[in-house]
Amino acid sequence: MRIGFFTNTYLPINYGSTVSVETFRKSLEKLGEEVFVFAPQYEDYDDKNESVFRYPSIMYNYKGKYPIAIPFYPPINKKIKELKLDIIHAHQPFSLGREGLRLAKKHSIPIIFTHHTRYEDYVHYVPMLPESVLANLVKKEATRFANQCDLVIAPSESIKQMIISRGVKTQVKVLPTGIEADKFQSGRRKKIRKKFHIEESENLLLNVGRIEEEKNISFLFECAAGIMKKNKKTKLMFVGGGSLKETIKEKAAKMKIKNRVIFAGLVDREEIQDYFAAGDVYLQASTSETQGLSLYEAMASGLPCVAVESTGSMDAVDSGKDGILVKENKKQFQSAVEDLIQDGSKRKRLSKEAAKKARKNDVVHQAKKLQQYYWKVIQEKQLKKKFAPL
Repeated sequence: MRIGFFTNTYLPINYGSTVSVETFRKSLEKLGEEVFVFAPQYEDYDDKNESVFRYPSIMYNYKGKYPIAIPFYPPINKKIKELKLDIIHAHQPFSLGREGLRLAKKHSIPIIFTHHTRYEDYVHYVPMLPESVLANLVKKEATRFANQCDLVIAPSESIKQMIISRGVKTQVKVLPTGIEADKFQSGRRKKIRKKFHIEESENLLLNVGRIEEEKNISFLFECAAGIMKKNKKTKLMFVGGGSLKETIKEKAAKMKIKNRVIFAGLVDREEIQDYFAAGDVYLQASTSETQGLSLYEAMASGLPCVAVESTGSMDAVDSGKDGILVKENKKQFQSAVEDLIQDGSKRKRLSKEAAKKARKNDVVHQAKKLQQYYWKVIQEKQLKKKFAPL
């Protein structure tokens, strides 16, 4: 099978959707499928994979660097004909997702769409229109796009119900991104703690992801800071980058905890398991997640998680069994984290259950499911062509 992934976010950017795209690409290729990736050009980045095709793009510099692809690129239009794709998989409903849909219609190729993100939670990156207006527009556009596809994939049950409630009529299947459980259970804890001067007697609170508004980072930092002020043996590490980094640094300095707030920066995916292994409790305050991929990775690493109850986290965490879910309340969040810091036996119990659950979300198993969805959509499209009225 020859599969075309159309995505607006791809390497070297390591957002959750990029991780999902790469995880499924590698897994599908291991199953014998051919996967071609169509993505925006990122300045000064060269692909090692010859099956990646880049659209010319404009670098958008607002709250970080982000390439915006210029669709309708003749060389790629020609390449689509040559590749004779069996199916197109759009990973966003805008820009290159829209281009993927256009090409699918033009060449009578079946198309599926993964609704990776709650797009309305990201409208603050586009300052031209009021956020409320833009939020409604993106929700309507995502729904309209989904209804033009042959199948929609939701990364969690909560997202499936959300998009159906918004008017998606196309069939929706739930398929979280799989986790390489063995990889995340072999992280080198001592390596990272030594690198950042973290004593084994110290508790490390960890967050992996963008340091941005949509991740509710200010709330997370304020909760962690309250804990650190009471517990001198506790540190906080952010793994990732973002526009709120300097603001957090300034706040930490004013609170006299600057030396215990660590910014590890962007980390190579091949080393990320070492950072999870270095932590003692994983924190997630985001209310914009669709599947909580970093939560699954933390759980695979045996890290007990404290997360704000929201889409994504509710699907990943069974509160009290393999992690803790709380309302978006500082007192509740801090109390849950402090409880895990102080109660070692509870931390070990949650850790064991979290790792057990993560093993069920195996990457190969999920890729096989996706493979089956592809074949079903292709066969249904062929039947429609065969029996279409003349």
